[in-house]
Amino acid sequence: KSQQRAEAQDLVQNFLLLWLDGNLDESNEDFQNSITELRRTVDTIEPFRDADKCLQYISSFKNEKAFLIISGTLTENVVPLAHDMSQIYAIYIFCRKRSKYEQWAAKEFPKVRGVFTEIDPICISVRQAARECDDDAVVITSEIEPSFMYTTLFKEIVLEIDFDEKKTVQDLADYARTQEAYA
Repeated sequence: KSQQRAEAQDLVQNFLLLWLDGNLDESNEDFQNSITELRRTVDTIEPFRDADKCLQYISSFKNEKAFLIISGTLTENVVPLAHDMSQIYAIYIFCRKRSKYEQWAAKEFPKVRGVFTEIDPICISVRQAARECDDDAVVITSEIEPSFMYTTLFKEIVLEIDFDEKKTVQDLADYARTQEAYA
């Protein structure tokens, strides 16, 4: 049971995984096994055979982030377009000939997280990228709302103060007013 719980906790639900492959056969047993393995990592998986439809779908996102698995045959045409889309967080090239795409992808496209010949390493990389994406979202949030940070910090400080019976909240308010006059 603990292993099942760990797998459920690892499930990344805030992200969408898109799989683009012109020769995708959803009835193929290998494809089904790969989807099963990926579903242990990401809840929503959208397969695409047509690159234009896939890119159009991605561009319709407002706030979602997506991971894109792309077959080797479509890589050279689609990666340059998908790489510039803000909705794409990471790209994974899934192919038979790793060496054909590794140098090309590494030079120009930092969103490409690697060239893979098996699905398991992709799952591991997606988990890692999802954590990074979550961490990035937290940083952005703290930059947008500094007043929330300051209010929380002030509350923590006030709650840690050892009040004695002679000093009151009114004294604190009076002190704050006098400090405001000097500011």
